[in-house]
Amino acid sequence: MIGLDADTLQTSAQTILIVDDNPTNIGVLADYFEERGFTILVARDGESGLEKAIYAQPDLILLDVMMPGMDGFETCRRLQAHQTTHHIPIIFMTALTDVDDKVKGFAVGAVDYVTKPLQQEEVLARVTTHLKIRSLTQRLQKANAALTQLNADKDKFFSILAHDLRGPFLPLLGSSELLARRVDMLSKPKIADMSMAIFESAQRVLDLLENLLQWGRLQIGHADYNPRHLLLPRVVRQNIELLRPGALTKEIILHHELERPLFLYADQNMLNFVLRNLLTNAIKFTPRGGRITISAQPYQQDFILIAIADTGVGMSANVIANLFHLDAHHSTPGTDNETGTGLGLILCQEMVQRNGGQIWIESSEGQGTTAYFTVPAVGETSPFAEETQKAS
Repeated sequence: MIGLDADTLQTSAQTILIVDDNPTNIGVLADYFEERGFTILVARDGESGLEKAIYAQPDLILLDVMMPGMDGFETCRRLQAHQTTHHIPIIFMTALTDVDDKVKGFAVGAVDYVTKPLQQEEVLARVTTHLKIRSLTQRLQKANAALTQLNADKDKFFSILAHDLRGPFLPLLGSSELLARRVDMLSKPKIADMSMAIFESAQRVLDLLENLLQWGRLQIGHADYNPRHLLLPRVVRQNIELLRPGALTKEIILHHELERPLFLYADQNMLNFVLRNLLTNAIKFTPRGGRITISAQPYQQDFILIAIADTGVGMSANVIANLFHLDAHHSTPGTDNETGTGLGLILCQEMVQRNGGQIWIESSEGQGTTAYFTVPAVGETSPFAEETQKAS
């Protein structure tokens, strides 16, 4: 008997389909493998074996060669040809010992064979070997897919960097050159206007670089993550006060409806980033005289749901569908032609997910937008809750 450990094979998650017309063979193998933690499915002919494989998606198939009706070779051929079963390893069980028969089995797609009369230990050894190979193959495929996506994100990252840096640099260079060459010919108001344009372009470059660097740190796992207990109303008030001057310039009412203390567990810097970006977006796309409201409530027992609702211009369903995709990166001017980097929401998603939550947007054109995100909650009866409330 061969030894198995948890790292080699998680048998509790493994399903084997046995296709054999001999009930004795099925009974012996089924009992033997079930005792070792496998889940066993049984089919008595090729047709039902094919149907069960398509429906149940077993991890491995033990397939008899000599069966009435559709034999094992044809069953294997059909399994390999089907889009949902072609990846399942098939081991033939056969009394045929001729080399041509063995070659034919491999030719139609089998990965191995065992000869009858069956030796249970040998069958187990071959089964566990091919299940391990399959598991390693799946892990390699996932790693390759992740690497492919990482390379695609990297390419998009540099594409965004090249495109978005070029935009603010052109007016920055043009205005600064004109100011340097014609400063003696320009009036003070004109100099002030050009200086402000230079400042705004430089600020946009800095904002873009900070967002790109933050996104890069998150992707490679170098962003600091220090979660701690926080009192939500206090964090919200701090961010409202920080952004209130920008809201007042557009005569926008910015307030919260957090009457009860809500306690959460999150990285404060990341939470502040998410709140600031969502509030900034709300201010950006809300016309003069509008209103932005922050509210929160318990959500699904272990979370707090935070909502930022505005009376802004809203978005179409197509725009919403692409908000959190780097490959659909774009920046839309605000109601007062405010600019942005286009990466804010993508970073918000990364940070919310890093804290164990989710983020989504609901909006209708002309009807305003509400941004929702969740953060882990802390029970109000915990010792921390009383301590934090006193400190606030």
